[in-house]
Amino acid sequence: MTQVMLFNQAGWLVLVVWGMLLRRTQRHSVLYPPFFMSFFSVAFLLLGWTFGLYSPMTGMVLVGAPLVGFILFGFQRVAWNFAFTVLVVLLLAWLSVQGYSVHAIYFIKYPISQELLSYYWIGSTVAFMAPFITVVIVLVALLLGRWVRREAQVRDQALHDPLTGLANRRELFSRFGFELARARRNGQPLSVCLLDLDHFKRINDTHGHAVGDEVLVRVAEVLRGCLRETDTVGRIGGEEFVLLLPETDHAGAARGIERCRTTIERSPVSLACGELLSFSASFGVVLWQADDEADEHALIARADEMLYRAKTAGRNRVEFWSDPAVAPC
Repeated sequence: MTQVMLFNQAGWLVLVVWGMLLRRTQRHSVLYPPFFMSFFSVAFLLLGWTFGLYSPMTGMVLVGAPLVGFILFGFQRVAWNFAFTVLVVLLLAWLSVQGYSVHAIYFIKYPISQELLSYYWIGSTVAFMAPFITVVIVLVALLLGRWVRREAQVRDQALHDPLTGLANRRELFSRFGFELARARRNGQPLSVCLLDLDHFKRINDTHGHAVGDEVLVRVAEVLRGCLRETDTVGRIGGEEFVLLLPETDHAGAARGIERCRTTIERSPVSLACGELLSFSASFGVVLWQADDEADEHALIARADEMLYRAKTAGRNRVEFWSDPAVAPC
């Protein structure tokens, strides 16, 4: 019994230390999963052979452990360990029926009277099953935690721009539709702004795309810092951003967007040579009001027309849509 327990404890300790080392050096090891599953099977059989195998708790481990293994490691890696374990359990059962003392050998030296038989089964079940049920529970908890993290990562990747962390086109228009519907319901104004960086292609061609990415990240940081938590900032193209400012009239939008423009102009990025690269942005803004029937695509088209006007007027400026009766081309 001492040898079996020491074998189990030493084996699990080695696997834990080995796993921690692999986590730092080689996260996708080919050898670790087979060793882990093989040791689990051998440890299960040794403790079962020592304390007793035939109980409902054993069945729970025989069913629960492979299910967890199928999810973590795949069917083929687990199937042969599961088949080997089941065959050994059936062999021990057959040998016990034939009269061989191969079951619960720990108790053979101390014969148990009939009236204490229940204590024997209770003791053997608890002693044998507790560590394995603990392992299964821990694995299930780790598995569920991994699923939650992966779901959050997938959702974040589906809704946010990977470079800047801002809302992507899908998430932006989803929020746009929600904010426009809320504005119609409450009769509150909604300001929409389309932003484009000036001469961004020149930045990429002169300094490289890595510097261009750094500029985009800096602009995203500036926009998040200059706007309110209730505002939405999204990236819909290479250097194009959209700002949604709910419950914001013309004066409020002018103040907020001018703050964004001046802050972008004053937020250069450092180049490898030590110099500072300054850049600017042009803004086209449209104000939705309660009597306006335009949808989100029409509002973006109006803002785009104002952005074009800002570009042709010299860039690094803000232009507001001022004639809602005129439809954009």
